[in-house]
Amino acid sequence: MAALTQKKISISPEQKQFLENHRQWGFPDQSSIVREALARYIDELKTDRRKTQLALKAAELVSEYEIDDELTRFTDLDSEDFL
Repeated sequence: MAALTQKKISISPEQKQFLENHRQWGFPDQSSIVREALARYIDELKTDRRKTQLALKAAELVSEYEIDDELTRFTDLDSEDFL
């Protein structure tokens, strides 16, 4: 694990209670539960960003797809089973 940095943050009483019960959730200490939560949230944000970017790109290309026979040549095969 990379070197850790300390950071002072403000949390709600409910969040404080949750962290104090870290062992109940299977974490050895309060910091580890915060690190895990942040790691999961970062992954979620990155996934959401990628999905948004893909949706925007698809929206940009939809008009091209609708008029270009080269792109739609195999569309009729979409409903056929491969096996």
